[in-house]
This record gives sequence, C-alpha cells and structure tokens, in this order.
Amino acid sequence: MKKKILPIPLILLIPIVMLMVVIVAGVYRFSLSDEEILAKFPSSQVSYDSVVETVFDLKTTNPWTIKVPETNAYAFINEVDELQSLASGRYDSGVERGVVTVDTQKLFAAKLGETHFYVAPMSVSNQGSGVFYYLGLFKHDKQRSRVVLVDQLFLGDRVQIQTLEVAKQEGTQTKGKQSGEGFIGFIQHSAEQSFAEAPSEKVLMSFSFDTQSIGKQ
Repeated sequence: MKKKILPIPLILLIPIVMLMVVIVAGVYRFSLSDEEILAKFPSSQVSYDSVVETVFDLKTTNPWTIKVPETNAYAFINEVDELQSLASGRYDSGVERGVVTVDTQKLFAAKLGETHFYVAPMSVSNQGSGVFYYLGLFKHDKQRSRVVLVDQLFLGDRVQIQTLEVAKQEGTQTKGKQSGEGFIGFIQHSAEQSFAEAPSEKVLMSFSFDTQSIGKQ
C-alpha cells in the first residue's frame, strides 16, 4: 500500500513566501541608484534650511549653527530681516540667554582649497547692557550639511562697523596653508568716553584667516 504524500501545511508556506519577497525586494533595491529611488518616492525628498539658502545660496539639511563666544551655548540662526540685511537666532546657556545677529550685507565669501568660507561681522547681546561685536569666520561643512562658526575675532563692546573688505583672491598659500586676508573699519569708544556717549575713535584693523582661525595681522 502506497503512502500518501501529505500537502505542506499552509502555516509552513507563509515564512517561505515572506523570505522570497524579502530577497526579491533586496535585489530590486540594490539595482536602483539613490536618484532613481528619490524619483519614484518624491515625498521622501529632503527639506533644506531656508535661512542658509537665502543668505548663502546653499542647500543644507541642518541650520546655520554658531557656538556663542565665552559660553557653552549654541545659537541656531533661524530669522532673516532682508530689509536690514540681518540674520539672527536666540541662545540659552541656562545661566545666560540672548541673541546672536550676523550682518549679511557685509558677508564676504572665500574659497580655501575645496571648502567655502565666509567672513562677516556678528554681535552677541544678552540680558546686560553690552553688545559685543566680533568678526566671524564661517564655513560650509558639506559632511554635516550645515554652515558653522569656525572662529571669531573680538572687536569690542558697542562698536559701529563701517567697512569690511576681503581680498578677492581664491585663497593664497602661507606656510603650506590656504589663507585669506582683509581689513575692517569701525568706530569704538575712546578711553576717555563713557558708553552712554556715541563712539568717536576710528579703527582700521587688518586681519588674516585660514581654514581654522581668524586673527589680527
């Protein structure tokens, strides 16, 4: 008497079918480029930071990030006043909070190697009466898809920025380093003046910068 071959139970077929589906899906995924996947699924497209796009004409997925000088706090620049050519963002270190503002009208670009750098005046105001001005060095960090503050040069408290010029070259070689240079003109309070008065002492400061720092020449 021949033995009957029993059919495979349905419960055993389910994992086999699922495994085959996973294998086919995996082969299909790796046969497509990232561009083809984005074209097939437009809803998954990345959104870009509007402030960075407006100020720098760059597409980054993360916000413009500034480590506030003399604190451990960070400010994310998320507002643009196009009429006054200012970009700003708030910070809160727990002990101190305030606003960081960048003068985008006086923002200059320089390419050092393959990286885009930018020089612009910025100010930091907190709960006190002071408004501290710096010359900021920023860079486009492609790897992290953001613009960040690399270094800053302190200018003074409640100064008035007049001029900023950065050399037009695409960066020069100094001791094996890519570097740039320029000068900034501003008015500061003299030693005899109080901060209640308008500043009257004119300063013309030359500076240089490389991929890691900015400082007086």
